[in-house]
Amino acid sequence: MRLPVAANGRSHRPHLRKASSHSRKVATRLLMRAGLSRIAIRVAKPGSANKDDVFESSDAIVSSVFDSEVASGVEADPDNLQNLKAERRKQVKHVDEFGFMQFEDDDTHDSEHAQQYEAWQQQAGNKARRPTLDARAASEGKWTALLQSFDAATLRGSRKVKRFVQAGVPQNVRARYYYVLSGATKLARSGEYARLVGLDALPIYDVIERDVARCYPDHVMFADCDGIGQRQLRRILRAYAQYNRAIGYCQGMGRLVGLFLISGLNEEQAFWTLAATISNFIPRYYESDLAGLREHTAVFEVLLHERNPRLAGHLAEQGCDALMYATPWFMTIFTLSLPWPAALRVWDWFMFRGTKVLFRVALGIADMASSYLLDACPTIAELLGFLLHIPPSLVDADTVIAAAARVKISERHVDRLIQRVATTSSSSR
Repeated sequence: MRLPVAANGRSHRPHLRKASSHSRKVATRLLMRAGLSRIAIRVAKPGSANKDDVFESSDAIVSSVFDSEVASGVEADPDNLQNLKAERRKQVKHVDEFGFMQFEDDDTHDSEHAQQYEAWQQQAGNKARRPTLDARAASEGKWTALLQSFDAATLRGSRKVKRFVQAGVPQNVRARYYYVLSGATKLARSGEYARLVGLDALPIYDVIERDVARCYPDHVMFADCDGIGQRQLRRILRAYAQYNRAIGYCQGMGRLVGLFLISGLNEEQAFWTLAATISNFIPRYYESDLAGLREHTAVFEVLLHERNPRLAGHLAEQGCDALMYATPWFMTIFTLSLPWPAALRVWDWFMFRGTKVLFRVALGIADMASSYLLDACPTIAELLGFLLHIPPSLVDADTVIAAAARVKISERHVDRLIQRVATTSSSSR
């Protein structure tokens, strides 16, 4: 397979990891401001290969709700974080349909990058035409019948079901849909979860404990330190650390577990759905060297160069490596980067089609943001600031899925790129 050829005649390599010292400093600062302090440390110290550094001090994901406090060091003190959350809850205006608290200052708390994007959009000629979705949603009754009558493999073989999925799975059916499509029904064993919960503590439990309070702090289920949501999250993550000791725990897992619980899965079902999702879709994302995540971000760079060489070149020239911004996209399956309705729709499709959806969604976002990134983001500061704080107005649910659906890539091509990236990475060690 021939790699894309850049304007200088050289083959575009699938991983651009040698960012300049200046680029790393800028990326570190912006990642800290975004609440992604663990990734920031990894960007600042790109050579670390120690498992504890990788999981506990590098590419793990931290909630961005209290980004400035995290960046100031509050992250290390759960009691302070709980006090901040208590003060923040006094400003709750209402709770949305998904259980997320909406605050009085939400309208004035938009990131400066979102405000700049809105101003740019309002300029003459910057009202880009948005992609539209050609898909018809199925009723809740129809989905219930499908899930009761067919297994996951049969559902995936239907073009009609694919169109239903792209239009969105009804909220009252999502829990069962995720449980079935993840493969959890085949993995679950009666009594095993209770056994895992009852095992002696592992050292990683201390890391889990520090992270539980930071997972979805703006959701009513997880807002209280002694609430049912935090207790369930703690037990599930501890159980998974026992279940798969080769992986143990990584913060990105908490985002997945939270989504399953918010969607209506009970505690044991959420555990098995986590285990099945990691095993069947992202088996190497949370390994000690994060090999799967690194390969996928590198493959995304190649795909972006093939689809939009001008944007890919602009990002590369500024030292804006995909690992700096696509890590939270992929590692949490967009739960940290998209508005919740859009994240759910991505998950609906991801459970149906697998990791290829992640590339299509990422490329779809790049398509929609391309003009702005090229026109209004001349440095890595603007680029990363935007990509780590994507304006909600750009990524509503239907638009994200429509943009991703317009991206045509074959699984065979992706598999070849993954193999090429893995081979190149091995030879460079």
